[in-house]
Amino acid sequence: MLYSYAAPHKEVNTVVNTTIDRVRSYDMSKIYCKCGNIVSIDKNTVKLKKILRKNLECAGCRNHRISGDIEYLNSYYDGTLDDVQAA
Repeated sequence: MLYSYAAPHKEVNTVVNTTIDRVRSYDMSKIYCKCGNIVSIDKNTVKLKKILRKNLECAGCRNHRISGDIEYLNSYYDGTLDDVQAA
């Protein structure tokens, strides 16, 4: 039987903590992404993005946006920006 250092007489399974793979549901907010997905995002992240006036988006939309930005910058520095804008 495994025991916790914080509570030596309780089993590890009964100690409540938040880790990257186990987040409590009340620490999360649901958002509706422009692609139609409803996703859970950490409340602190939502609060920070609202303060910075950034869009709230799912991981898929974020990855798509970032890959488009990277391709744009690559074509800008390669000198092929006209080809990308025409497409």
